Parts: sequence; structure tokens; C-alpha cells
Amino acid sequence: MLEKKLLTLACAVGILACGACFLPPLPEHRPPPPPLRLNLEGIQSVRVEAMNISETHHLDPVDLAQGVAHAINEKTWKAGLNAYTGKEAGDADAVLRITILNETVDARGPASQANPGSMTISIKDTATLTRQDGVVVWSETESENSILRHFRQVSPTDAWNDSAAISSAIIAVGNRIVIRMFYIR
Repeated sequence: MLEKKLLTLACAVGILACGACFLPPLPEHRPPPPPLRLNLEGIQSVRVEAMNISETHHLDPVDLAQGVAHAINEKTWKAGLNAYTGKEAGDADAVLRITILNETVDARGPASQANPGSMTISIKDTATLTRQDGVVVWSETESENSILRHFRQVSPTDAWNDSAAISSAIIAVGNRIVIRMFYIR
């Protein structure tokens, strides 16, 4: 009886050692993106336009439009949709107009030079996708994006001087618009 228990234990250890410890890691497979929920019939190209009508004008509209176009191209390439900005757009099938309404930075907790604090960048925007014939395909009004970041700067106004913070804000706005527009109804 003891021999059978020892043999069973030895087999279990062998299986675990060979199967769980010494095999190479399995390849990582990314799941396919979810299907688009927006009816894109007749739309193969989108021109992205951006405006910043906030009082502070921290986000550059050209950079924002390029960031959103990049997010669209990155997340919808399987659907055959291409996004462009400026002159390269030419006669697009649709226009995505984004307007930044407000940009703020709020400090979270005490910060000092020795102990950098975290701050929240809040961006409120409006976006509308309109086909060439004037039909509004999708729109979202006064959506707010909050990005929590850690800064070395002590003052919230200094956060706008951080190029990484501005880049993070543009990426966050672009990703939020694309996900809300194409994947959430």
C-alpha cells in the first residue's frame, strides 16, 4: 500500500515538474477586437477635424486630430476604415469633428518637491461623425475624460508643460472616442 502511494506521489511530482515547470511558456494570443457596432455603410474614409474652444487652449487641435485619426486606424483597420487629417484627407466619406470644451488639472493629495503628487487631467469634449450627405452617424456631447497621472511638478499649472501628460491626454481622448463611437451603443 505504501509503495502505491509513493509511486502515485512520484508520478504526480513528475507530471508537475515536466508539465508545469520545464516547458516553455505558451505563446500569447491577443483576442480579436469586438465587432463594430456602428453602421459604416458607405464610409471607408474619415476626415478628423479638431477645435479647442476652452479658455486655456492647452491641447493643440492638430495634435488631437492626428491622435484620434491614429486611434481610429489602429482599432478599426480590419473594418477597412481609414482616418486622415488635414489636406491628406481629401474627399472623405465622413467627417469627425471634435471640439474641446474644457481642460483642467486638479491635484490629488499633498505634493512637494521631494514627494511628487498625482493629478487628474480632465478634458470635456463634443464629437460628431457626419457623412458627406449631412446625415449624423454618431455624436456625443460634453463627454469627460479623466486621466490620473503622477507628476514631478508641484503646481497643477505646471502639468501642462509636461509633454508626456499632453501626449497621455491626447491618447486617452482618442481611445475613448473610438471605443464609444465604434464599440459601445
